[in-house]
Amino acid sequence: MTQKKRITIIGGGVGGYPAAIRAARMGAEVVLIEKKALGGTCLNRGCIPTKALLQSADVLRTIRESDVFGIKCAEAAVDFSAIMGRKNAVVAQLSRGVQGLLAAKKVEVIQGTAALRGPGTVVIEETGRQISSDDVLIATGSTSMAIPIEGIDGPDVMNSTRFLEMERLPKSVVIIGGGVIGVEFGQFLNAMGTKVTIIELTPGLLPGSDRQIAALLENMLVRSGIEVATGAAAKRIDHRETGNTVVYSVNDEEKAVTAEKILLTVGRKPDLSLLGDGKLGIKCEKGRIVVDGYMQTSVPGVYAAGDVVGGAMLAHVATAEGECAVENMLGERIRMDYRAVPSCIYTSPEVASVGLTEEKAKESHEIRTGTFPLRANGKALILNETDGMVKIVSDKKYGEILGVHIIGPHATDMISEAVLGINLEATVKELARAIHPHPTLSEAMMEAALTLSGGAIHMP
Repeated sequence: MTQKKRITIIGGGVGGYPAAIRAARMGAEVVLIEKKALGGTCLNRGCIPTKALLQSADVLRTIRESDVFGIKCAEAAVDFSAIMGRKNAVVAQLSRGVQGLLAAKKVEVIQGTAALRGPGTVVIEETGRQISSDDVLIATGSTSMAIPIEGIDGPDVMNSTRFLEMERLPKSVVIIGGGVIGVEFGQFLNAMGTKVTIIELTPGLLPGSDRQIAALLENMLVRSGIEVATGAAAKRIDHRETGNTVVYSVNDEEKAVTAEKILLTVGRKPDLSLLGDGKLGIKCEKGRIVVDGYMQTSVPGVYAAGDVVGGAMLAHVATAEGECAVENMLGERIRMDYRAVPSCIYTSPEVASVGLTEEKAKESHEIRTGTFPLRANGKALILNETDGMVKIVSDKKYGEILGVHIIGPHATDMISEAVLGINLEATVKELARAIHPHPTLSEAMMEAALTLSGGAIHMP
């Protein structure tokens, strides 16, 4: 075991608190500083509350489709206050759990604003308390981005945080930004009966995703009644008593859409406020803290993890980075590996992916792709959720799995098999030969692999 060290972690989100627990388990003395609520954006204003809302939408959808299963239900009614109340209760329960875990590991938790005064010196602004440590981990997360257009500061323009604090459902919403947050919120509102329009700057929804998969989801959203404008640049927001009008352009043609509320979901940016005037010498580029493969900044003894270092701003990536950082602080020599980072979107159907998209893989490999539609999967038919597919991108010469993309029920659970496969450098033949249980959705993964190694069983 390494010599006992004292570590200070700034930020109690998913980049910070798991790192604190990991460091304490390794024998370190740990101080964790969080100026708001433990759990950070993910637990309090992101992953957890949004997925709680989407689960309510899924329950409503199931009730409305119950006749398919031979179950007769009365007309379902939405109690929005109860939905928000359950969301808050889920968050509160998990927050208490985080507090208990930190207490059990004897991590000292300080609620306050941290000021980094030197490589091993942190001051709590509210009390003036100075904390000295061997190493510091910066895990301050990110903040919502805005776009510089006229009217963006209007009273009816919400970011994701304000959205999660709503007390009543708006009759109509225009969502500016068709990425993960935009499509998830849009589908929730649509299920609740709100008229939804999504405006996205890029040619399609979910920029960065596999285009075939993203196009399928976009088509499903449109079929459900959501209006989508892609290749659309928001120009201004006009606020009037009759509503809020978003003026946007598509191919130089100006258009407009009016709604009760505007939701801004154009992404997030690293929160660098801790660095102040930059006198500490921590190198930053393109609005993010620069770290090496071991999560150390340009200043020895100062590490950073999570959204603050940019890259894939995902909760599970932040956790992995934070744990990697403290392990290296405590004597390990572990490089952060981003080869198999899963991405999950909790729409209905869900979307999940890992590895290279077809478009990206073509830039450096000669590839083959194999797909299997869920309409040919027995479990999907049982669930009455046959819209979707599994797509595998593989290297043509050796058959190594380069990427897996899924749209369908429980895609976010199914993707873990592909994460392990890519980590182990598995081939499509090895995946196809692995015995999958029947009847399960996971058989679609096997069948997609079979299309690249002899032919799927349940396809002509």
